[in-house]
Amino acid sequence: MRYWFYYAVRSFLRLFFRLGFGLEVTGQEHVPARGPCIVSANHLSYLDPPLMGAACPRRLSFMARANLFHDGLLGAFMRGVHVIPLQRGEGDLAAIREAVARLHRGDAVAIFPEGGRQFSGQLGTAKRGVGLLAEAAEAPIIPALIQGTFEAFPPGARRLRRAKIRVAFGAPIPYTKPPCSPTSPPEDREAVRRDEPSASRTRHQALADAVTAAWQHLAAANP
Repeated sequence: MRYWFYYAVRSFLRLFFRLGFGLEVTGQEHVPARGPCIVSANHLSYLDPPLMGAACPRRLSFMARANLFHDGLLGAFMRGVHVIPLQRGEGDLAAIREAVARLHRGDAVAIFPEGGRQFSGQLGTAKRGVGLLAEAAEAPIIPALIQGTFEAFPPGARRLRRAKIRVAFGAPIPYTKPPCSPTSPPEDREAVRRDEPSASRTRHQALADAVTAAWQHLAAANP
């Protein structure tokens, strides 16, 4: 893939957010310089995806609703920055497979695991899809807290407003390792196989809960 368009857009967005909204970014040292990772941010506004592209020191692969690709200019733009089309819900296996493939190549993937913008302007809770993706790709999760975009461009707004925008990255959350290895006794492997669907949901939800807790910690540290 060629990424010159992504880097050109990122340079413009960094200038836009710094001059227009006094963008402050902290915790960038938590984002690994190389290797797979999942940047997991809260979602308040349509400004959030371009903001994350500007704030993150890594090139990011984003996931966005598939119907957005139907708009001519917007669709062309998203294809230009290599956005992964996503059907709403947690069942889009094609999007998950593509995200996992990019993570296996060593890319960083950005997601907003609350499932949509938070119309209250408050922190929501991460859904377990982020845990599923982390375990499938064996990639750490980097929590990221966005502040100020709700004030700058809330849902339903028709124009931008002056507001201070901040992004804080938190310490990596390691993915959960499978509880049983191929060298375990056959009876242990069979027990794990029977319990795996329930155990997987539990692990994935635990990772999602860890993301929510990390957001809350970052919010308390950045009032």
